[in-house]
Amino acid sequence: MRHRLLDRRSLLGGAAATGMLRATPGRSQDKAWKIMMITWRGWEDACQGFADYFTERNVPVELILRDAARNPEMVSRHVAEAKATRPDLVYLWGTTTAMVALGPFDAVDPAVHLADEIPAVFNIVTEPVWNRIVPSLEHPGRRVTGTLYITGVGQQLTTLTAYRPFRSMGVTYSPIEGNSRAVVELLGQEAERLGFELIDRPVPLDDAGKPIASAIPQKVREIAEAGAQWLYIAPDSFLNANKLPLTESALSLGLPSFTSTEPYILQAHALFGLVSRYYAVGQFTAFKAEQILQGSDPAAIPVEPLARFSLIVNVQTANRLRFYPPLSLLRYAETV
Repeated sequence: MRHRLLDRRSLLGGAAATGMLRATPGRSQDKAWKIMMITWRGWEDACQGFADYFTERNVPVELILRDAARNPEMVSRHVAEAKATRPDLVYLWGTTTAMVALGPFDAVDPAVHLADEIPAVFNIVTEPVWNRIVPSLEHPGRRVTGTLYITGVGQQLTTLTAYRPFRSMGVTYSPIEGNSRAVVELLGQEAERLGFELIDRPVPLDDAGKPIASAIPQKVREIAEAGAQWLYIAPDSFLNANKLPLTESALSLGLPSFTSTEPYILQAHALFGLVSRYYAVGQFTAFKAEQILQGSDPAAIPVEPLARFSLIVNVQTANRLRFYPPLSLLRYAETV
C-alpha cells in the first residue's frame, strides 16, 4: 500500500507564515496537542512520516516547525523557546540535535537542556547510548524516548559479506560528529573480532574546526590505494551534504560502497545498503509520540528499531562497477 503524503510546498509555506500546521481534529478533545519539531537540515522523509501519522489517524496536533540549519547554536535557541512556550512534546531530528537539546543523561543542565520538564522523542539518531542521550535502550530513564534507524554494525557486516566477502574496508567521516565517531569505534571493534583491516581516513578540519569538503575525493583515493575492498559510508550529516562527490569518487576508483542510510543509495551512487526507510522511521516515532501524549511515561518506552530493514542495491552503480550481487541476495533485496 502506498502511503499518502502531505503536500510539502503547502506544509512548509504554512509553517513559514504561521509557524505551525494542524492535522484534522478527530477526537473529542478541546484543543490540539502542540509538538515542536526541531530539525537539523530541513524537512525530510522522517518528518513527513511523523506528520502523516497524525493526519492519517485523525490525531489533533499542532506541529511547530523549527530548523537548526546545521547550527548547534540554533538548536539551543529552539530549546530555549520550547522551555518558554512549553509545548506538550518536542520532536528531535538527528544525533547532534538530540545531543544539544537533551544533554548527556548524567550531566543535564536544566538551564540549557530540555531536562525533564518537557517530554521528547527523537529519530535519525546514531548510537544514543554511546552518545549518552539515554543510559539504556530498554529503559531510557528520562523523559525521552525514540527510534533507531540503523541496525547494529555486526549485522551490517554480516549483510555485506553476503554480497561479497572482504578482507579490508575503508571509512572516511567528519571527526567532529559524534555519530560518526561512534560507528567508527564500533567498526574498529568488529575489525579486531573478525580479523579484517579497517582503513580509517577522517576528513581534515580547517582553521575554524570544520571538515573540509574538498578533501573528500583525496581521502577516498587514499582508502582505495591502501587496498580497501569496500568503502563504508557512516551516518554522517557532513557526508550526507556531500554524498555526490563522495560516492562519485568511489565509483571513479572502482570502489564499491556500503551504507546504513538510504539517501546515499537513492540520491547518489552508493552500491548497497541495509537501511530503514526514513518515512517509516518517522511514522514509528509518531506512534511513540502518541503514546506519550496519551499519558505513557517516556522513560519506560524502549528506544527501538523498525521490525524490518530493507536491502537496497543501486543497479546503475553495480553496472558501472561490474560488481553484481549474488542471485541469493537478489531474492530479497530491492533494486533501484
